Amino acid sequence: MTAPPQLHRDDRPRCTSRLEAGTIATPEQLAPVRDTPLPTVGAHPPLFAVLGAHGGAAASTLARWWAPAADTGLAWPGSPRTTQMVIVAARLCMPGLTAAADRLREWHAGLAPDGVQVIGLVLTAARPGRVPMVVRRYRSVVAQLVEHVHQIAWHDELLSCELTDLAQYVPFDPPPLRRSRLTDTVPPDVHHAGTQIITHLAATRIDAAAQDDSEGTP
Repeated sequence: MTAPPQLHRDDRPRCTSRLEAGTIATPEQLAPVRDTPLPTVGAHPPLFAVLGAHGGAAASTLARWWAPAADTGLAWPGSPRTTQMVIVAARLCMPGLTAAADRLREWHAGLAPDGVQVIGLVLTAARPGRVPMVVRRYRSVVAQLVEHVHQIAWHDELLSCELTDLAQYVPFDPPPLRRSRLTDTVPPDVHHAGTQIITHLAATRIDAAAQDDSEGTP
């Protein structure tokens, strides 16, 4: 049996869970930190981690759908031996958006572990149908905290599928030509979001390499 990941809450001084200016929080109000490396994806280390802003954020499902990803649960990936590129996942509802805002503000305030870089937010539908106006308005507010926001629709078939049965998105796979079963191919919105994430991640690495080269030039 695989040992559970080692999680801890450190003693860093923090802001409140809403991260209001000038206030301090206890470690219990922050996301925990995962000390152990994320699991490998096949023979390769994961390219990015999916962090659930709250329970039921669909982080496990998203990490299964995107083959290059790993599920880091509710914890920041704290080990430098694994990827610290993070996608924050949340449900598209008021509690989900509030939790996502807490994690994003925590990161912006420099309160996540050293090396963590948030590269996007994924909002998964909380139910089928139209999103209430109040939720749409708050989504716009939370979207200002992150450069890239991806949306995943409600998929009824997930209610009757095991995670291990879901098809996976692999970078450079062609988009699905038509809607099919989730066990055969990923949905178009999942494919589109995966392609955007990989593209943004590649651009981030190119920019970082260029910056390193310029800093090393005498």
